Amino acid sequence: MAEYLTVSALTAYLKRKFTADPYLKKVYVTGEISNYRQRPGHQYFKIKDDQAVLSVTMFKSAFNRLKFQLEPGMKVNVSGHMDLYAPNGSYSLIIETITPDGVGALYQAYEQLKEKLDKEGLFQARQAEIPLFPKKIAVITSPSGAVIRDIMTTVQRRYPIAEIVLYPAVVQGDGAVPSLCRQIEAVNQAQDYDVLIIGRGGGSIEDLWAFNDEKIARQLLTVKIPVISSVGHETDTTIADFIADKRAATPTAAAELATPMPLADLWLAIQQNQQKLVTLLQREIAQRKDQLTRIQQSYVLTNPERLYEGYLQRLDIAQDKLIRTVTAQIAQQKQQVETLLPRLKMSMQHEMTQSKQRFGQAASGLQLVSPLAVLGRGYSVTKKDTEVVRQLKQVALDEDITVQVSDGEIVARVTEKKEK
Repeated sequence: MAEYLTVSALTAYLKRKFTADPYLKKVYVTGEISNYRQRPGHQYFKIKDDQAVLSVTMFKSAFNRLKFQLEPGMKVNVSGHMDLYAPNGSYSLIIETITPDGVGALYQAYEQLKEKLDKEGLFQARQAEIPLFPKKIAVITSPSGAVIRDIMTTVQRRYPIAEIVLYPAVVQGDGAVPSLCRQIEAVNQAQDYDVLIIGRGGGSIEDLWAFNDEKIARQLLTVKIPVISSVGHETDTTIADFIADKRAATPTAAAELATPMPLADLWLAIQQNQQKLVTLLQREIAQRKDQLTRIQQSYVLTNPERLYEGYLQRLDIAQDKLIRTVTAQIAQQKQQVETLLPRLKMSMQHEMTQSKQRFGQAASGLQLVSPLAVLGRGYSVTKKDTEVVRQLKQVALDEDITVQVSDGEIVARVTEKKEK
């Protein structure tokens, strides 16, 4: 009879084979990273090539020694050992070291398209706000996935009056791109939706690749309503996410972005805001009433004449201050005048003395050249009419002449002329 082994016995035997095989104690593998999203502790993902996929485990100690960031599609070289995990019978490569070895083909294509569309400015082309109270929401996704269930559950819980219409589409594989483009165009032609949610669940970069297609990106740009993209997990980012008006990390988050808060919470918020508004209005009215009472009781209205008391008092004070200031200035100026007056008198006397001296000197100088001084010394001036006689020929016999001396004039007649 055949001897049947327990599952534990067979698994233990296989585990010993893995650990004892010298070829599996140290292996070196090259491939692309797939199904990677960073976890808080140990990391679990896959290394693949065109024909095979290998599960890998990277413990926290080895992961913390990395000098670079792991990314899906990155081509890497890894070293480690093979091991079998008994509870689920799966084997994996336990990574000890990992180094980058270029970029995988899909990841490189993704980066190239991303750079191209970004340079065209397409990532900033859509900036529409999501309507606060949508009536009709279109959803493009797989009809059999968890995405549509999560969206419907969330909308039903938060905002059940909104209508959800599913546009079923192939979300991975060869037929995904044309299927998604047809449904995007169908939503655009309908023209009776408030918002569009497009997406799918998580997966490898190959599974999500349809949402990295340039045709999908440009088709989304034609949509006339706001677009919410929810593709993959939170760490997955596709070209569709960059094109959309809003990106959601999960389908639930997409439904929350597309709807307001739950109706019960919304109604409660309205009531709370209403009560706040009433309280604020009552408080404002009370404050206005108090202000009116204070104004009515103010002395300006009860005793208007008191309004000017302060001004009159300040005017009296200013007037007294002005009189004191002017009086002080006058006294100061008077003192300065009294101080300067003797100096001015002395200065004027000195100036008069000097002027008299200068006048005497000028008079003496004039006396020296005066004709009267010459006459005083015994000389005289002879004139015919008003002309001074200098030569005999100026006069004739029997003509009258005038002889001017120092104390008067002598009138004479020419009786004789003698030449020198």
